[in-house]
Amino acid sequence: MTEPSNRRPEPEIIPPGAPLPRGSRVWVASDLHSTHHIYVRPIGPLGIALLTLGAGIVAAFLIVFLLGAAVFGLAAIGVLTIIGIIAGLLRGPARPLR
Repeated sequence: MTEPSNRRPEPEIIPPGAPLPRGSRVWVASDLHSTHHIYVRPIGPLGIALLTLGAGIVAAFLIVFLLGAAVFGLAAIGVLTIIGIIAGLLRGPARPLR
């Protein structure tokens, strides 16, 4: 029993219909050189509030970006329209087709 065990951990098999264990769960991910423990817990009320706040901030930045792009686009359309009017005035009066 003093020898170190080199066995890989076996996954827990939960039979169908059995209740799932509550609380935090631990999964073990291992490769050839190291083992990592992954702890999983349900999101609490504070986590949900922070997640909602983060999503709201991202949505606000997207709205500001889209409104800025729309204003820039309208300004570009206005500049192109003014350039077209000036070019038409400099070209002179329209000649009739023969």
